[in-house]
Amino acid sequence: MERLVRFFVVFVLFSFGITTFDGTTDSVAAADATRPPIETAVIEGVSPGVTTLEQLNRLWGDPSLETVAQDQVVRLYSLEPLNHIEVTLRNGIVQSIVIQLDYPFLEEEVRAVLHSELLRSKPVLIPDEQGEIIGQVFPEKGVLFLFAPRRAGRGGFFVRQIGIEPVSADPFILRAEAILHDQPLEARRDLESAIQINPDLARAYWLFAQIDLMEGHVESALLYNEKAIRLDEQRPAYHLTFVQALIRMNRLEEAKQYLHETIALCDRYPHERARALLMLGDLYRTSRQPDHELAYECHAEAIRLATSLVNHNNPTIRLTAKDVLFEAHLATAKAIAWGRWDNKEEAITKWIDRAKALARDPEFSTAAGQRYFREYPFKIAAAALTTLVAVPQKLDIDLYIEDVIDAGNELITSANDPILRIKYHWDTGIALYDAVQIFQLREQLSAALKYGELAANYMDAGLSGRTNDTDWYLLGRLYFRLGVIHAVGQGNHRAAIEWFDRAKPIFERLLPKIDTDALGVFGETLVSMGVSYWETDQREEAIRLTEIGLRQIDRGVRSGVIDRSVLLTPYSNLAKMYYELGVREQAMKYSRLAESIGLDRERIR
Repeated sequence: MERLVRFFVVFVLFSFGITTFDGTTDSVAAADATRPPIETAVIEGVSPGVTTLEQLNRLWGDPSLETVAQDQVVRLYSLEPLNHIEVTLRNGIVQSIVIQLDYPFLEEEVRAVLHSELLRSKPVLIPDEQGEIIGQVFPEKGVLFLFAPRRAGRGGFFVRQIGIEPVSADPFILRAEAILHDQPLEARRDLESAIQINPDLARAYWLFAQIDLMEGHVESALLYNEKAIRLDEQRPAYHLTFVQALIRMNRLEEAKQYLHETIALCDRYPHERARALLMLGDLYRTSRQPDHELAYECHAEAIRLATSLVNHNNPTIRLTAKDVLFEAHLATAKAIAWGRWDNKEEAITKWIDRAKALARDPEFSTAAGQRYFREYPFKIAAAALTTLVAVPQKLDIDLYIEDVIDAGNELITSANDPILRIKYHWDTGIALYDAVQIFQLREQLSAALKYGELAANYMDAGLSGRTNDTDWYLLGRLYFRLGVIHAVGQGNHRAAIEWFDRAKPIFERLLPKIDTDALGVFGETLVSMGVSYWETDQREEAIRLTEIGLRQIDRGVRSGVIDRSVLLTPYSNLAKMYYELGVREQAMKYSRLAESIGLDRERIR
């Protein structure tokens, strides 16, 4: 350590804005407590991107060697005890400084001896194509440590070269991508810094889109992704994230068509092609006219392609392929559950068990694979519940519910980022919503209410800042479902309207935005809620909701997406309501309309 201190003492005295060896400077005291100011490091008055040739001559004197190639000048300096400093100039401005160390020093020791703002700058490791770490960069300072090749039996990284360039956007993007799934809030700050430096970076907008999807800001994510694609339309990953946003907005047919077009871009990116096939299979399963056999075929092709990549030299490709393999097994279980196959229960169990085995891949326990590994127990349990909604009477779900709650809580409590905590609350609530549906289909209403209330608590906690209409609709449907269980299953209309009071503002806010195909669901939902308000003597509200629901159903009938017979219930309800209120004219009007529907139904039969 003493040799290192002696070696760097001169360097420390004039580097990184330091004015004294102990590092007590005005700039450090005034800096943000967690992130240093963004400012290119300075060595004895010389700053890349700022210092001119004339200033360099005045500060450092003549070099020991100089080479000139067109507009680029490379100078070698020896500033005792640093014997090899290479300065590159272009167009008369210093562009970079590279310090070649006589001995490799442990990275932690170099940072400690420098006593600079590097101690507060979080570096990002730089891998080569095989995933080997070759250096690290400090984005706020424009400083790069290049490491010596690692030797067997020698722990840690050893610095053999220090480089300084003007602060640029790319290191901020590199760090943002590295911490995206652990610290999305900090990643966003890095991306904001990158965009300030260079506003035309496609990858930055793509990463912004992923963070917005985590938060439920889907429309914003779509806009960010559109900008990324405009800047670089050849990256399949950007298009796949765009499809994810379309899916979250329930624009499934549009997403399916776009995904078919995206697959054509994936020839050079087989791991992205595997991901695209996985997503396409999910779209065939969840679209308005599902094709479960085609979904199964897409998942099978994704599995075949991903299997061929699990030993790839590039760790990004290899881990992506393994993740696709895991997700495709769970997706196959869902396709089987909702499709027409024999021995469903046996097949579902087999595919889920295979996914569990894949999740135990040792690489997922490494630093690179941790982001996948920590979520897999939750994903397995949540996917199992989604699958079993299709076969609610067949398999035991208690263990999966327990796993969802335990794994979900573990994700929430271990997250050190507010965006992740909100996301995990929401995801846990959505998974429990599937359990509610299973218990309701089994007519186990007490269990449905128990887990429904728990699901609502999780989803409420995950609602902060969430702007996506589809997410709000799901929450409204959960509230409505709990109200229906109270009203229809238990005859308790007063308990029902406590949940309907929470659902009403959501549905009414969404009414102007709903697709024609959803008019029937919205209309019948509001008509159903009206009954409970009537039964609890909230007569005006009952009529108001029933009439709003009737208008939605009538719109659907006139648009040709709803059978006219569906009008019978709201007509009959309104006839009864107005009759009991003594409003005979309105009662007769709706009674005649109801009778006309009844006659039509008789004639059809």
